[in-house]
Amino acid sequence: MALLGGCEGDMAHRYANGWSEAAAGLTALAHTRASAFRWGVVILLTLIWIGGGLYYWLTHGQDVAQAIYLTLSAVGMWDAYFDVDPDTPGVQLDPMLQLVRFAAIAAPAVGLLFAFSGQLGRSLARIFNLGAARHVVIAGDSPAALSLALDCRNSKDSVILIAQGLPEETALGLRRSGVIVLEGDATHIDTLRTARAHHAAHVVAFEPDDTANLQIEAAVRRLVGAARRKPPIGVHVATRSPMLLKEAREMRSAEMRKKKPSAPPIDPKPFSLEEMAARALVQQESQTLLSLAKQLGQDRVHIVLFGFDAGAEAVAERVLMSLWSAHFEAPRLTVLAPDPQAAEAAFRARHREAFAHPQVWAADAAFLPFDWDAASIGPELLDVVEQQRGKPTAIIVSTGADPGNIHLAIALKRVCNHGLRWPVPIFMRETSQSEFSQQYARGDETEELDAYLQAFGAHQVNATRARIIDGELDRGAAVAHEHYNKGLGKKDAMSMKELQAAMRDWGDVLETYRAANRAVADSAVVKVWDAGWRVARKGERGDTSPAVPAEMMEALARREHDRWNAERLMSGWRPTAPGEQRNNDLMAHDKLVVWDALSHADKNNDVVQVRAAMDIARLLHKEGFVPRS
Repeated sequence: MALLGGCEGDMAHRYANGWSEAAAGLTALAHTRASAFRWGVVILLTLIWIGGGLYYWLTHGQDVAQAIYLTLSAVGMWDAYFDVDPDTPGVQLDPMLQLVRFAAIAAPAVGLLFAFSGQLGRSLARIFNLGAARHVVIAGDSPAALSLALDCRNSKDSVILIAQGLPEETALGLRRSGVIVLEGDATHIDTLRTARAHHAAHVVAFEPDDTANLQIEAAVRRLVGAARRKPPIGVHVATRSPMLLKEAREMRSAEMRKKKPSAPPIDPKPFSLEEMAARALVQQESQTLLSLAKQLGQDRVHIVLFGFDAGAEAVAERVLMSLWSAHFEAPRLTVLAPDPQAAEAAFRARHREAFAHPQVWAADAAFLPFDWDAASIGPELLDVVEQQRGKPTAIIVSTGADPGNIHLAIALKRVCNHGLRWPVPIFMRETSQSEFSQQYARGDETEELDAYLQAFGAHQVNATRARIIDGELDRGAAVAHEHYNKGLGKKDAMSMKELQAAMRDWGDVLETYRAANRAVADSAVVKVWDAGWRVARKGERGDTSPAVPAEMMEALARREHDRWNAERLMSGWRPTAPGEQRNNDLMAHDKLVVWDALSHADKNNDVVQVRAAMDIARLLHKEGFVPRS
């Protein structure tokens, strides 16, 4: 089994064994929407029995009372229905009588079978589930958890969902899809044992509370104990807090550094839906933002954020780590919030190093006051932003509530398009897809230069098997690590087979390197754009091996080092003090210096990462690239 679902063929892999597949199938069958069909069969058999019997006996000289008696007696399999010996020579059974006879027997039998088929199916599913293995266990009843369960079922995985207080109609819909719903508390080891979590391929802790998710991971560890699991059980832990996510990943790295003689039975994989939504947005929209900045004559990519909840902060982090172009200055952020001092203090506290070393780099982030509940969106607000920070390249709306985001985004679009003041994309965060976003926030649908709405972050597109379990967004990061680890930048471009093979060792990479390579992957399209290419559109014939012009390589490598400096500082690393050696445990790095202070070998490492970015882009965009005008 491949570690990452991004490889060709991996998506066809199903997480199930024969027992769990049977349990899922029986669960779906026991709860299928077949009531109309079932009632139709019973009614048809009853009509044949009663109607056919009355007709037969009345046409054979019986009075009404006797006809009713003889008709009802068919179910008892006696009287006139059995007076004729079918073996008597020259005597034939009346077909009509036999049809009535068998309908009378079948009607109650089929009715009883249908009445108890649901319970029978559920009982059999529980029995088969006793042997379930290599399946997916999801703990949580949030909309995102339910989306993941259904998406796994669409990939033919066997899924057990542990939930408490799930509405009956919701649980019924899940069961009809083949999801086994288990009522219970996933932090209790007995509940996990019932779900066969110690034999699962993946366990996803998806409760709304970070503490509960960490408790679920601990319970899985206790349940598995010292037993060997090959491959290890992937325990995906949802984390809302950015600081807790960082600490959980560092704990995973600390465990890996111990280098135990045998592989651990579980592989913890902390994740954040906000981070995944932000990474997907940056990967998909980098080319658009760079082209727009050039068209508008801007000297840098400038992102204005209305609101600074966890989703907005995740976007801010990815922009500062990845959106570094050789054609522009360092990226800039402007945050508008009701309490800008509190928002800025919290951001600086979480990213202290990003502001503490201006000789290397300091984050260009400013926080301005604006309370969207107490003030309206108008030209005067745009004047303030322009005067203090300049015109934006894009707007992010993420206030913490979907209705508020919709209201604010509509108002922004109106004022931005008035006189084409700010003809920029307005990315509106939503936790769940709405009718509004599906109709009016689908991106740029006109040829004109204007402001438009585009929704992002909905759990229907974010909480998926591909992103959470298969690690789709980390495909490029695995390639970047392979480049750096094996010096592949000295070679020609990697073949597609080599690109896919590079993913196999990703599970063994320390988290600090994972974070660095995620940022490399997120900036891949930026490098391609800098080199003079863009992603081919539908119908265009793209070049699948775009190259960096030799005369541009140093400029791209220099910018790559600037980007790497920013990413390391944002991740909590610091430059070493004079005489201090690099120390991974203390997060001190001797290469956190300006470009001109690097050795030739160190500069070549940045060349390697530029070439890695080109290979990552090829992997992520198999449609190819065309020269940009």
